[in-house]
Amino acid sequence: MLTESAGLRGAVSAGIVALIPVVVVSALVWWIDSWEPEPRWLMAAMFLWGGGVAVAISAWLNTAWMESVYMETGNANKANIFSAVVSAPLVEEAAKGLGVVFLFIFFKKYFNGPIDGICYGAMSGLGFAFVENILYFTRFYDDLQEIAILRFSSPLLHPLCTATVGLFLGFAVYARNRWMAIPLLIPGYLIGVSIHFMHNGWATISDVNAILTGEGSLGFLYWVIQIPSYIAALILVLWFRKDESNIIRERLLEYQRAGWFAPHEVTMLSSMDGRRQAKSWAASRGPAAKTAMKQFQEESAHLALNRQRAALQIIPVHKAQREEARTLNSIGAARTVFMSGVR
Repeated sequence: MLTESAGLRGAVSAGIVALIPVVVVSALVWWIDSWEPEPRWLMAAMFLWGGGVAVAISAWLNTAWMESVYMETGNANKANIFSAVVSAPLVEEAAKGLGVVFLFIFFKKYFNGPIDGICYGAMSGLGFAFVENILYFTRFYDDLQEIAILRFSSPLLHPLCTATVGLFLGFAVYARNRWMAIPLLIPGYLIGVSIHFMHNGWATISDVNAILTGEGSLGFLYWVIQIPSYIAALILVLWFRKDESNIIRERLLEYQRAGWFAPHEVTMLSSMDGRRQAKSWAASRGPAAKTAMKQFQEESAHLALNRQRAALQIIPVHKAQREEARTLNSIGAARTVFMSGVR
């Protein structure tokens, strides 16, 4: 698929250009996920799902649906419009979101709430957008610069739409019954589909208007659909990050009272500035100390969130205690390394 329009060399060139938004959006996801970073292999798996499995499913179903409409109407324009406006939002959001659903089912221990769901969904959407951009760039290879500018004007469309699926699955983490994920999944999917539908619908209207009148405007798309969606997403992310930091602080205070942490450690672990300063201090003591400090911070956040889930009776007590023991041992080992200044 990637090489059929412009050959292997064209696909490679298009892939290099398509990496630009990947770098930018990945940095944004990394910032969102900075309190308790998810396993990098899982994040990579979500990216590969979006750019591999989801693209394959979408290409197959969208093509089949478009051909079906064409056979019914005999009108290629109607079939293309239906594919872009109706089929693409429904099929693509289902295909991208399916990877997040599988992760929720089979790797739930790494799914600690809405922030995790947002990040997993965004990575699946980002992988899909990456491959889709390459397909567009190779299809219109002679106008690569113009099509790249147009595609890069909506860098968060696919990540944002799939992040809504992850967001609502993140709420399901707090439910005692795993089946609650089903009713929570429906609004997440429908919101993602709606954003995608509005984007594709207005872009299609603009394209048709440009053909008929020679003038096309994407201003409505940016100011009424995209920018409000991005602002709403930013507000939600900031809110959830603040909530997560409060949970970490309150739960670590309980461990402080039990003697597992010193007061200055809890203060440091509850502040992004404090964590950065601690990493800088540890780095001055050698690479091993820097690595140990990173482990100390990440495991401490995991410890707090594990206790939160146990307190809400989301996970069995024996599992929470087993994970707590493992995490406390890891935290103690990391503290020994960076306090000794091993290089």
